[in-house]
Amino acid sequence: MITLYLTEEEYQILSDLLDNEWDKLDYLACDDDGNYYDNDYPDDAKRANVIQKIWNRH
Repeated sequence: MITLYLTEEEYQILSDLLDNEWDKLDYLACDDDGNYYDNDYPDDAKRANVIQKIWNRH
């Protein structure tokens, strides 16, 4: 695990970037365990799951 120490401005920029990326991934299905998936676009599902993990840790 990596810990980042960010200024408020850096944090806001990263949060905005994640929000924008999340908006592009809102078509993904979610399974019963809360994991996003898409057999046709597995990289999109992977990104969605990573973003979700980051938000859950915050």
